[in-house]
Amino acid sequence: MTTTHKPDNPAQHATEKNALARRMLRRMDRLNGWLVKLCGLALVAMVASVTLGILVRFVFSHLNIHISASWTEEVSRYLMIWTVFIGSAVACRRGKLIGVEALITFLPEGIGRALKYLSLWLTTAFYGVLCWVGWQWLEFGQSQTSPVLEMPLAFVNASMVVGGALMILNTLALMLETRVNGRDIRNASIDDEIETALAQTDAQPTLGGVKP
Repeated sequence: MTTTHKPDNPAQHATEKNALARRMLRRMDRLNGWLVKLCGLALVAMVASVTLGILVRFVFSHLNIHISASWTEEVSRYLMIWTVFIGSAVACRRGKLIGVEALITFLPEGIGRALKYLSLWLTTAFYGVLCWVGWQWLEFGQSQTSPVLEMPLAFVNASMVVGGALMILNTLALMLETRVNGRDIRNASIDDEIETALAQTDAQPTLGGVKP
């Protein structure tokens, strides 16, 4: 008795892989959406904490209103640390971190793309080192507490581990998106304003086949 095997369909396999990749990207973007909201709340709390500290030190004291709010400095500092790491991770998703793009733009197309991918992989490796260093600090912070709040410093040092892991995931998501959508990796970090302006320019009606 012989069994017949259906021939492999490369096009179908590619379609399934693209569908899986798009689902992963949607989940990553959904997570980033929650992270952006979390950063917004942290910024609001940080501004409120700093404002309260200023009022207590320079306003209430002159009005003979004595309020103890020594915790405001620690709260604002720790919130800023977490916001920087989380915000940097979200920025990795659209290539918004600071970088010099002149060289990859000047080089030939193939070499420029290869150099851009190389830089992203090296950056991802650096984020891995950041996670490893952050883990060392996290273990060290388990026996240390903050001076005022007496909060375990492991909570603060964990921002390096969480932020580094999210940076890795978002950088990989950026590279995956360019492959799935067929985009040029060199233009992955284009600003939203420039992208919108280019789209509007392309959408303008033409006169006699020539754009105004």
